[in-house]
Amino acid sequence: MENDINEKRAAAIVDLRAAIAEIETGAGLTTLVGGHGIQSRVFEFEWDEPALEIHIRLPCGRVLSDEESQKDDDAEIGAAIRMAILLLTTVGQPGGASRLEVACDDRGPTYAVYAADGTLEDSGADWAPLVRRLETVLGGDTDAVSVIWP
Repeated sequence: MENDINEKRAAAIVDLRAAIAEIETGAGLTTLVGGHGIQSRVFEFEWDEPALEIHIRLPCGRVLSDEESQKDDDAEIGAAIRMAILLLTTVGQPGGASRLEVACDDRGPTYAVYAADGTLEDSGADWAPLVRRLETVLGGDTDAVSVIWP
């Protein structure tokens, strides 16, 4: 069972890295994109397991938006993808939270960290404190954190 979840995590990371590659080429994002029409396309990624829940739904490819807005959309999607990769990579690390819930949509990012007994330890609408927390859990493994903040 643990092997199955690890394989699913690995496959999800491959998809997320493919989306990052598409963003970086500037050719347009197609991986994990839903919706229809010229202004209603969205990048969507969801993950749910006992220790980790991720919900990302961000607008993308809005061709009627100005170039700066499109770049901002890509940057926001890129940050959310990097956070998802980091979380999928670090879930279950010793010293980590019992459960993490992370979301990002057109209203912005949010997170919640829960203890083993289900009590809320920390939450917020800025991912910087969550990244610092993950840095503490990872200790000297700064390569994983550099996924978010290169």
